[in-house]
Amino acid sequence: MNPNFVFFDLDNTLLNHDSAEAAAQNDLYESTPELQEVSQDEWLSTYKSVNHKLWLQYQEGKIDRHGLQISRFHDTMDKLELSTERSEEIGYNYMQFYQNHWSWVEGAREALEKVVEKHPVGIVTNGFLETQQKKIQKMGLDQYTNLFVITEEIGVMKPHQKVFDVATERAGVDRESILYVGDSYSSDIVGGRNAGWNTAWFTMFVSEIEEDQTADFLFDQFPMLTNFLNGNGKDI
Repeated sequence: MNPNFVFFDLDNTLLNHDSAEAAAQNDLYESTPELQEVSQDEWLSTYKSVNHKLWLQYQEGKIDRHGLQISRFHDTMDKLELSTERSEEIGYNYMQFYQNHWSWVEGAREALEKVVEKHPVGIVTNGFLETQQKKIQKMGLDQYTNLFVITEEIGVMKPHQKVFDVATERAGVDRESILYVGDSYSSDIVGGRNAGWNTAWFTMFVSEIEEDQTADFLFDQFPMLTNFLNGNGKDI
């Protein structure tokens, strides 16, 4: 395949969000006496459930960024009958720990370096503007591209078609000549396909693939992507 433009998702595609989140939560638990009143497993399972519901509300426009950031720790601690007096401070501490553990997904940097040799690239990512900008800076992504579409700037999140329309306009190419590489089936693959883009689904972090879940290309290791783009079984 020879696209005219390749967009990458950021979290769990280029940056290993899962490992950073897990390490940050471990740091937070170990340093926060209030959380240690319950087991770490109980804390994590409750937090993930609360956080997931709040992100859905944020995606639907029912709460704003500040509400999400404040509520996810306050509501989790309240649900576990822990003191919420320091919940805002604890949430801030979590974000500091999270930033300390940002790292590339295995093979992603090497693949990106090969892709940019032959294709213009950009980043399309959900998330908070300041946080995503810090990730871009820490990873040095501006040496590969100056085209970054962060959904908080647009006012809607993937898979909303407006995100992909803005990215298409900024790329300056026909939408059918764009390849989007991402890990989330609902946000990246469905969103990209509905926008008329080609899609490459990165499945390293996907626990289960349903029979009806398809993309133009599926891969779980980055050398597979560079082979695919080259079209003859060799790296780009």
